[in-house]
Amino acid sequence: MSAVMDNNEPEVPGPFLRSAALEIGDTSFLEEIAPLRREGDQLFSRKVYQAALGKFKKTARVIVGDGFEIPLYCGEGGGFRSKKYMEMKQAKRLALMECCVQIARCLRELEDYEQSLIWVEEVEVIVRNLCFSNTEAMFDWHADLPRIEWNPNDGIEQFYVQRVRALCLASDNYLSLWNTGTAAQRRHLAYKITQHLPPNVNSITFRGIVSSAAMFLFYQFRHPDPQMTKDLMANEESLQVMGSWSKIEVQRDRNIPPRFGFASFIWKGRYYIVGGEKSHSGPYYKDMHYIELSNVSTGWHDLPSYPGDMIRVSGWKIGVYQDKAYFFNGRPQLDYFDLVTERWGSVRTRPADRQWPYPEKDFMDYAGVLVKSKFYVFGGTHGNVTTGCNLFMVLDLSDPRLEWKKLTGHASQPLVPDWNCPGPRRHPTIWADERVPGSERIYLMFGEADRAGAKFRREPQGSSESYSYGDFWSWDVNQGGWRRERMVGNPPCARSEMAYTFVRMRNLEWPLYLVDTVHPSRLTTWKKGKTSSPSATSAPKWKHVLTRGFPTYRAQAQLFTDPDTGKIYLFGGYTNSQFVPDKKHEISRSFSDVWQLKINIPGGYFDDVDLEEETKTAMAGPWQRCFNCGNAGRWKKCGGSCGGRAFFCDSQCMKEGWKEHKERHHCANVRK
Repeated sequence: MSAVMDNNEPEVPGPFLRSAALEIGDTSFLEEIAPLRREGDQLFSRKVYQAALGKFKKTARVIVGDGFEIPLYCGEGGGFRSKKYMEMKQAKRLALMECCVQIARCLRELEDYEQSLIWVEEVEVIVRNLCFSNTEAMFDWHADLPRIEWNPNDGIEQFYVQRVRALCLASDNYLSLWNTGTAAQRRHLAYKITQHLPPNVNSITFRGIVSSAAMFLFYQFRHPDPQMTKDLMANEESLQVMGSWSKIEVQRDRNIPPRFGFASFIWKGRYYIVGGEKSHSGPYYKDMHYIELSNVSTGWHDLPSYPGDMIRVSGWKIGVYQDKAYFFNGRPQLDYFDLVTERWGSVRTRPADRQWPYPEKDFMDYAGVLVKSKFYVFGGTHGNVTTGCNLFMVLDLSDPRLEWKKLTGHASQPLVPDWNCPGPRRHPTIWADERVPGSERIYLMFGEADRAGAKFRREPQGSSESYSYGDFWSWDVNQGGWRRERMVGNPPCARSEMAYTFVRMRNLEWPLYLVDTVHPSRLTTWKKGKTSSPSATSAPKWKHVLTRGFPTYRAQAQLFTDPDTGKIYLFGGYTNSQFVPDKKHEISRSFSDVWQLKINIPGGYFDDVDLEEETKTAMAGPWQRCFNCGNAGRWKKCGGSCGGRAFFCDSQCMKEGWKEHKERHHCANVRK
């Protein structure tokens, strides 16, 4: 791609797939599977789904052969890359994709959503492995829509048909589970595929599978959608769990200005924040505060502000080592805050290869995590790369040389695609699992390649549309090396600027919690598999936390967990006023509110949650819930002695719901 791009020029497409795997290959197996497929189709049409499932699974076994586990084993190998899939010829690939779709359809009819999702997502794994077999690596935004040259004999049309069918079926499954974000993302990708077909593929074929009208429905959803949440129940225990948000009223004279982009950490029962910004145009903060986790409602305590010369203290990460909080801002000088003396200081670091990788300004929005004495950083943007980079470095704070060591990736242009490590991005999520000594891993997922920003600045990889990653990676802390991980269960959709927390408590069953970019009740938990059988169900599994009420939609908030109690809190963030209209804020609004999340798991503080009360009174983001009918909107609050505990959408609902409201909330003297 040219290093300079006119803003009016169309995006330069990705490379064509050049792979021996696109050859048709041996087709003799088709005679063996033909009667199995025919019997399976007949049984499915008669709604004998269990028997049809058996025929289609037997078909899949014939296609892949004995000794190969399908769906891919996700335990120690990640469950995403497969040599067999990369070498599979086109005839078997098409037959296997169709078979996976049919198996997933049977399982959906049997209401086994977990297994249906595993099989239907196997189709995307097969497609991505075809890309892995290409003679050159591609960026993920090209691999999502691989370009294949037309050949009337290679079954390319069926390749696209089965992929689109699989994505739409996955979308239907996620929607049945109220996971509107992932449902919309899968449907959107299916629709994009139909808009980028090879010239000779008949687009009419796809009209019955995905349409503009169906996409319009999905584009209307908010995530979570306030009209869907009032009666939510976790009916699929393997894929869902109930949760509840409660706002914590912080002492007003001990509050701080609203913000996002701030750095934060926990040390000895205190939650600390540094810097951030009220909006993208300022003001920018350099202040530092902490709050006592044992009594959050008492408010914030002031500490000395960051003394450095950086104007914008935003998008940084912090690692705490030996009672010092180290702030990495892209410079060799590493600033720290001594948590005992409460004074600022700095140390000088250096690159192991003598070449500092970043320009000494504007480095932000990277991921950082401390593992024992080592501070790892990945990705981020700076003055020379708007898209985001994928440089992965580590600094051993216990080593007196204080040298940064490059592990993988690149910091500056030209950015090079590589199948063996995560792609360039900003705002990724990162955490480390150190609970099992000797098998520590760093996990990284999601983020955004700011391709729109790159196009505006005429940088390589520019496009009119930025790219949100939906990938999941892990790094072996002891042996080194990245591994692409499969996402199993009821996962979140691609996103960036999300909030997350990893609970480092050995006795907690579900240790990771992730909030959607701007949809804070759309939480997902991640659990490390405990089964020993080699199957996709032994992979880390995602659950969707369903809540009937939730804070206002937001990005760049922070989730944090009290390591002593396991309580989970949310603080800060911002929302776009185009997404959530706000009369007082024309462009965006930031927050300084504090919320607690309760989860219906052991130790999740769910015992005192009243779901019936939440159905009638919980806030649905920026909207109120009508006490009587449950609809969400900007309703009028009750003017009685309850102090505005309930809201009503109109006088009729107030009339119908008044008696119950009076008894439930002991309200009197309603002003009509």
